[in-house]
Amino acid sequence: MFKQIFRLTFVTLVWKQYKGAIVSTLLLFAYMYIVNALHEDYLAYANLEQQATIGQSFAIKWAALLAGVLIYLVYNFFLRRPRNKAPRIASKGDQTDEANDPFAEIRRRKTLRSRADMIVDPTDDNGK
Repeated sequence: MFKQIFRLTFVTLVWKQYKGAIVSTLLLFAYMYIVNALHEDYLAYANLEQQATIGQSFAIKWAALLAGVLIYLVYNFFLRRPRNKAPRIASKGDQTDEANDPFAEIRRRKTLRSRADMIVDPTDDNGK
């Protein structure tokens, strides 16, 4: 049972991380299959009709395959690259005045003590 859960978790994590690459690779393979199937059909037709345009069909086939691979590479290596976001500008809520900061004294303490620590050791030094 745990083996199936681990396997499902692993597959889910891989799918979430590499979904774009997996789908684009499958689309590339499907595109290559379709181009090759169309070329084979054309070769069979050209053989029946005794046409001499077989050389052109190979050039078109390889150009189509090259275009598909180039589109795949551009998509996966340039368009899907994570973009750097602009640095976040601090809002007014992030900037605090030292005079109006209610936690400034707590930040200056060397050690923080809980209520239980204060009950057990009632000295009033608070790490100052």
